[in-house]
Amino acid sequence: MDNSKFSKIALIVSIVALAASVTVLIISLTGNKSANGGNNADSKGIVMDSLGNISIAYVNLDSLLLEYKYSIKLNEDLLTEQAKAKANLEGRIRSFEKKYNDFMEKMKLGSFISQASMESQQNDLMQEQSNLEQLDAQLTEELMMKQTEMNEELYDTVMNFIKGNYAENYTLILGNAAGSNILYAAPGMNITRDVIDQLNERYAKTKDNN
Repeated sequence: MDNSKFSKIALIVSIVALAASVTVLIISLTGNKSANGGNNADSKGIVMDSLGNISIAYVNLDSLLLEYKYSIKLNEDLLTEQAKAKANLEGRIRSFEKKYNDFMEKMKLGSFISQASMESQQNDLMQEQSNLEQLDAQLTEELMMKQTEMNEELYDTVMNFIKGNYAENYTLILGNAAGSNILYAAPGMNITRDVIDQLNERYAKTKDNN
């Protein structure tokens, strides 16, 4: 039984999936609001600094998903489920292999009571093999669905947080990750550390309340 599908499910972090969804986050502001650092919104809601430049920042998604404690927890939970599913499947595969080897040994020795008995056991083995293949596919699909759900939850959490806490400061916030289109940005445009620290602070408060 080939269970290599499990090894192909990379669940340590969901960087690629989230980065694909958050390559560019555009925040359109409404009304004239004052922001920190001397940023102001013009009549169209576009945030500009004191020199009249549009306010832009970016978040490194690789770092965010590696250091955001809620993301770490979700990924570790999913890894645990993956390990349990893999152990269950491998245990059943070992049991099947023992039955198969016993069957082949009996065939070699010609120790079946009758042809009908041999064919019955052979059919049982074929059915068990088919069941294992179905279980393999089912477990893989379930894990992929759970990973998709986890990615969506992380996406919503991060996006809602950024919209709620940075909308007054920036007109455009980019999502930066390995292989993205951001080749260079001034150091001051990187707000990753601030986002991570605030997300972790909020997560810690949520855990304390629970």
